[in-house]
Amino acid sequence: MLWFGNKNSSEEKKSDDIQEQDLFCGKEDDSCRCRRDLFGRPGCPEPCRCKGPTGATGPSGATGPSGATGPTGATGPSGATGPSGATGPTGATGPSGATGPTGATGPSGATGPTGATGPTGATGPSGATGPTGATGPSGATGPSGATGPTGPSGATGPTGATGPSGATGPTGGDESPELLSAYSTPSQTGTSGSALIFDRNAVVSGTAVTHEQNSSEVIIQEPGIYEVSFHGTFGSVSGATFPMTVSIYLEQQGDTVPGTDVQHTFHTNSDTSGLSFSQYIEVDDVPVSLEVIGQGTGWFYSGISISVDRLGDSEKTES
Repeated sequence: MLWFGNKNSSEEKKSDDIQEQDLFCGKEDDSCRCRRDLFGRPGCPEPCRCKGPTGATGPSGATGPSGATGPTGATGPSGATGPSGATGPTGATGPSGATGPTGATGPSGATGPTGATGPTGATGPSGATGPTGATGPSGATGPSGATGPTGPSGATGPTGATGPSGATGPTGGDESPELLSAYSTPSQTGTSGSALIFDRNAVVSGTAVTHEQNSSEVIIQEPGIYEVSFHGTFGSVSGATFPMTVSIYLEQQGDTVPGTDVQHTFHTNSDTSGLSFSQYIEVDDVPVSLEVIGQGTGWFYSGISISVDRLGDSEKTES
């Protein structure tokens, strides 16, 4: 037939390809096979639908142009919160805000303990001298000073006319005087309120007045009127503070005898003074103690003497 006799080379190549495909696809009992005609030639004009094994991947073709952007899809659910990032550096300090209004004053706190006393500050300059104040009232009159020495005797006056003779008095008795005198020569230190010590007796007559040597007390043993006289030298001891006043007085049975208080104010250690008094006393109840008391600080006495002379009975004694 002409169909068979005019087959060209491309048809022969296509027949060979179909045959090779038939052989590759499988045997005649497979589901995909080429049917043959009466002459045993393949009658499958279509390629076998059975796929062979995948060949090696060819090289990628050139990238085509990007397609148009599709519409945005719906927002998906939020993912879980990730861990906190590291703290960033502190930002610059912002400008200070305007000062707010002052708040109400709070209650006072409890008083704290007193602090330690600070050091004494430097002495400030002396202030200007103020005006002289008004003269104050006159002070009370001070005690009388010591009796000054006896002045010289005046000239003897002319003898007066002889007076008429008096009546003859009673015959006098031969009674001895009742008196005592005591003294102390060495210097002794006195203290305020202490009694002066007489360490020796000079004259003792009768028994109305007694004194033990080296004691301060003169004891009157009989009632009557007595004259008591005292004299002594006084001065200040070393280290005394000036001015310094020393006073002495007579005590009768612990009470100060009026009119016997004498004193002197010393201004230097070399200053000395003689102090003395003489006074009458009346004694009713016996025995009675007499003492000379000194007052002041930082003083001494020396050359002291006391004499006590009974002058007679008092009116109380005579009655």
